[in-house]
Amino acid sequence: MGNMAKENSSENTILLVEDEEAHAELIRRVFKEKNPSWQIEHAASIKDAIKWLEVNIKKSPFLVISDYHLPDGTGLELAKKAKVPEEVGFPLIILTGVGSEKLAVKALKSGVMDYVVKDAEDISLLPRTATHVIRKWNLIMERKNIENELGKYIDELEESISNLDDIVDTISQDLLSSTSSIEDFSRSFTKNYADKLDENDKYPLSDIKRSSQKATININSLIKFMIPVFFDGTLINVYKTKLDGLRNEEKCEV
Repeated sequence: MGNMAKENSSENTILLVEDEEAHAELIRRVFKEKNPSWQIEHAASIKDAIKWLEVNIKKSPFLVISDYHLPDGTGLELAKKAKVPEEVGFPLIILTGVGSEKLAVKALKSGVMDYVVKDAEDISLLPRTATHVIRKWNLIMERKNIENELGKYIDELEESISNLDDIVDTISQDLLSSTSSIEDFSRSFTKNYADKLDENDKYPLSDIKRSSQKATININSLIKFMIPVFFDGTLINVYKTKLDGLRNEEKCEV
């Protein structure tokens, strides 16, 4: 039961795009001899390969091994206009009967993960190459997920800081409004009832005025202190630096 699940796993699925049946059969046999769990799907043209990909693209990871020269185009057309493997959407290996360095460079710049010449030695090593490419693809996808999560976390932090800014602003305005109202009331009360108040009555009102003025000063000082504490972008900068580092590593590998 376990072996059957492994055989049906998309991790062991290969779409072989090859118009020459003899070459396709040779590649099938090489994979079956090395590891019977490989499941080989065959397409003889770019058109058929695209149809297969449209149906199975969500079942990735899988591997595509395509001949370069095909009746209706080249294997690089499967990469569309990608520049890196993740833009292709799946790991892609290109096969060719001609060992051309120029073609190899072109392939690798198109998001192709490896380039294999169709001679007896390289074809015999194709299962090993396929395993290596799939492992590398999984690492790329893992790193991409980390980048996405890190980017999402940075966005959430920046949004939180923006929300906190609004909260602090609202609180400060409410507090300053309250102290201003107290001060205005004290001033108005003193003015309207000055002739009816003795010195003992006026002192508490003056004290209220002084306290509200002091409270206003303290609130402003507190806000000035809170801003650098709560809006420190150090943590965000750390995450952004880490994210930039991951992306630079990716560019270097490409």
